[in-house]
Amino acid sequence: MGKLKLLGATLAICVAGTGASAHVNWFVDGQAEPLANIPFTDPVFLVWICIAFGMVLTSVWLDGILPTLRVADTKLRHDFMEILRVFTGMSFLLTAYEGSLVAPHKVAFGPFGLGLLFMQAIIGLMLIANRWIKVAALLMLVLQVGVALKFGILPALEYAIIVGIAFFLLFNSIEDESRRDWLKPYSVDALRIWTGISLLVLAIGEKLAPSALGQVFVAQYQWNFMEALGFGFFDDRVFVLSAGMVEAVLGIVLILGTTVRLAVLALSVMMAISNIVFIVQGNNEAALVEFIGHMPIIGAALVLLLLGYGQRLKITNAIPSLQRATAAQGAAPRVP
Repeated sequence: MGKLKLLGATLAICVAGTGASAHVNWFVDGQAEPLANIPFTDPVFLVWICIAFGMVLTSVWLDGILPTLRVADTKLRHDFMEILRVFTGMSFLLTAYEGSLVAPHKVAFGPFGLGLLFMQAIIGLMLIANRWIKVAALLMLVLQVGVALKFGILPALEYAIIVGIAFFLLFNSIEDESRRDWLKPYSVDALRIWTGISLLVLAIGEKLAPSALGQVFVAQYQWNFMEALGFGFFDDRVFVLSAGMVEAVLGIVLILGTTVRLAVLALSVMMAISNIVFIVQGNNEAALVEFIGHMPIIGAALVLLLLGYGQRLKITNAIPSLQRATAAQGAAPRVP
């Protein structure tokens, strides 16, 4: 019976996963009282490690047998790329207006911080106005370096998606045709890999290594629905661990480049559910903060859903047997 409950809890978290997309640092006090993590040697942690490993292997296996979806037409691709540009610009501008760098909880202070804040606002305006995109992309990389210098490398890597968006915009805006033709095929790969790094670091930093903020968030906003479903052993620590593992798996899958559309679809559902939960709870301010913070992720998700994983940098290219399977699968008729 215990194993059945654990399996049921696992499936529920994988399907719902509401805690996996919420950035807990945005909504709880960074000085929250330390709470105990689940030890690495705990059976629940070890079970989740096995589940996560199995999910990644399944993704690699499925990637070789699932049909390849047809890439959308040029106009639709252009429209989705425009959404990514505008959403990123709006997020940058609105976050700068609130006095924060990249994310709501990274408050700018001091001359260096204010300089970065001004740069972020300028980048946002350039992206929204669709002017000097190459310069804006380069400034995004400079901004990310500045965030790393001010807050640390790991906190900056939590928003590595900004690096991916910068490279995506840069590779698609190079004037020199020969260089653009060489780099453009890597633009989707760059967006995918850096988005995966962002998810993986967020999972480790907010939910797996130090899980205190995650537990405070779940308790404060009453997101642990598993206990209400009768899974008494599924306390806040297990809930945060489960959400973190799911988020980590999605990040790893994006980095590897397997079943990317499925992973992005799952991520999109998680973001939508987390925002809907805030609205249902009547916490419209938190819903707005999360939506603004998630705008670059939403834009990146739309591009990856439409364009797929990119063909240049993926794990199956490094494994001969998987490469042959993917090539054979790619030769089959494409699904609209």
